[in-house]
Amino acid sequence: MRRPYHATPPDYELLEAAIESHEAGHHEESLAQTLRHLFPDSDPPALDEHPFTFVQGSSRVTVKLVDGHVEARVPLVKLSEDSLTTAALRFLLSRVSGSGRLYQPYLHGDDVYLEFRDRIRRLHPHKLREVLRQMPFDADRFDDWMVAEFRCAPLDREPLEPLTAEERAAAHDVWRIHWEEVEELHKAAQRQRSVFFLNELTAYAIYHLRHALPITGYLWCRIDDAGDTFNDTDVDPNQREAALAKCIKEMRAVEPEVLDGSLGHGRYALSPFAEGTASALNHHLGEGNYLDTIQRLHNGGRYMEAAVALIGTYNYLLARCTWPPLIEQRLLEGLAAASGRPWREAAATLLAHRPEVLAAFEDDEDEDEDEDEDEDENDT
Repeated sequence: MRRPYHATPPDYELLEAAIESHEAGHHEESLAQTLRHLFPDSDPPALDEHPFTFVQGSSRVTVKLVDGHVEARVPLVKLSEDSLTTAALRFLLSRVSGSGRLYQPYLHGDDVYLEFRDRIRRLHPHKLREVLRQMPFDADRFDDWMVAEFRCAPLDREPLEPLTAEERAAAHDVWRIHWEEVEELHKAAQRQRSVFFLNELTAYAIYHLRHALPITGYLWCRIDDAGDTFNDTDVDPNQREAALAKCIKEMRAVEPEVLDGSLGHGRYALSPFAEGTASALNHHLGEGNYLDTIQRLHNGGRYMEAAVALIGTYNYLLARCTWPPLIEQRLLEGLAAASGRPWREAAATLLAHRPEVLAAFEDDEDEDEDEDEDEDENDT
């Protein structure tokens, strides 16, 4: 049900030009080039004349140039008489604010914003890219938490598109089956006492859900917060298992209307995913220690561990990265081919399928190179 994100990829030649302009002291030109690089499907205005506003999920980000300073702001929450104000401010100081952050929370009357401000002459294009990509993501994460936990009010949010009745019914089925599966796998992990299996299970618990459903809001905040423990390989395994068990119990008890409130299709001016690369694909599906471990498990008869690792990896790649259509299609085909099969067959299916994904990326790159060569010939 989660809609794929397809948009014009950023123009990295424009980013290089922006860096050159910045180093040459042409700061306003550098700023304009950086924005055109980030938003190839938009037409950002001159910021000294008009502010530029874009949408990321439920966040509205406004960028402007004032007195030689570039300012970016995204609304967070509004404090009210019903708010737990002291607890909310303590949360802002401990979790949202920090000396290492490029942007900070600011209180204007009762309204809380995340804000960034820097002199244009000091603003490197890479710094602006990081701020505009990360700040709305944090706003999405923190505002729902503060509304639910501290009774704050939403502030100037972009509404999400609700799911259709058919999508909603399917989403409830996916949610129920997902947590039933994770619970059974969790019991198996406790019996086997395998840290590798625990790592793969906890990744699957997050990324299968992230790939399958357009889940946002407070419910995703709770899962993400629990995942900071159960999906952290540096945490003691017993503590991770306990955190996962608690999360499973809480998520299986979620009421349907609560789930509905955390589902919705958002619009994104900037890709909410990392850019899929050949190195990322090879790291997870190519020859190496990770694949050797999976093949060793499969050859040793530990089919469930091998299958969960491969299924989780396919879901991770789809949930975290944006891919050319051909690679995305191959990943989805692999999951479909393994679906419903016994563990042994599922693992064997994906082990045999993964070279097709790698080959598809090579074919896509070759096609892009051919198109570039054709363009060069036409230019000459």
